[in-house]
Amino acid sequence: MTRRFPIDTLGKTELQVKSGKGGWGTMEPVYTLLETKFGWMGLVGSVKGVQRIYLPMGRKEWAHGLVQTNFPEALEDREFYKPETEQIQEYFQGQRKEFQFSLDLSETTPFQKRVYEILLTIPFGEVRTYAWVAKKIENPKALRAVGSANGKNKWPLVVPCHRVVGSDGYLTGFSASGGLDLKAKLLLHEGIQTEKQRVIRK
Repeated sequence: MTRRFPIDTLGKTELQVKSGKGGWGTMEPVYTLLETKFGWMGLVGSVKGVQRIYLPMGRKEWAHGLVQTNFPEALEDREFYKPETEQIQEYFQGQRKEFQFSLDLSETTPFQKRVYEILLTIPFGEVRTYAWVAKKIENPKALRAVGSANGKNKWPLVVPCHRVVGSDGYLTGFSASGGLDLKAKLLLHEGIQTEKQRVIRK
């Protein structure tokens, strides 16, 4: 049995909400861990949408530790986010280029939301610069603020901040576990080559 909740989703589809350990229709957070070819990831959220995505890291216990540290009240439920975990696996298997997630934006500022809306327009296999993003939000001087919003992105991969680079092509600013090495791996997965943490222009 499923139920749909209308929520703010950055233009994406609504979340198909299933009864989890927290009970039917509760707001209690749940999480799931999944293993990808790049490492272990974590998803946390509730019926309001996905609250946090943790990018791949080397060990399952590391992902679990991050979830427990930041969401100590969250309960594990492997079925709750089954559609989302399937999409992530399809991405890493080269079968998906965009995602249909519902995101819980309740702690997102209006400025951050504008930035994330622009990030969602960057196609798979392409990169844009921080200056480009700033121009798109009609605030070309807001380079540092754009970089800060990128760094606070709670939904990396789905909101593809890894596709934003410096004007000189360098892979600056990636706060996720794995740092710039992981950013380079994600870009290479999408067909973008880098050398010495810099995009190779074709």
